[in-house]
Amino acid sequence: MKGKILKIKTGYNPNSSSIGVDIVVFFTAGAAITVLFNTIAAILSATKTEKHDRLKESIELPVLAHRQDRG
Repeated sequence: MKGKILKIKTGYNPNSSSIGVDIVVFFTAGAAITVLFNTIAAILSATKTEKHDRLKESIELPVLAHRQDRG
């Protein structure tokens, strides 16, 4: 009596469950979210720093001009 192949499953350890395939997706999505979050944080930080520097210059320039007038 010989056996027959009824169905072939593909993926990581297909005999136990399909969670093996999902784990790869979870890790990939986690890495992508991390990169996206860090990119957005860097852009926001650079924008905030630039606005802070402009504000600081606009405050300091009249003070410096006033000091130069006094001598």
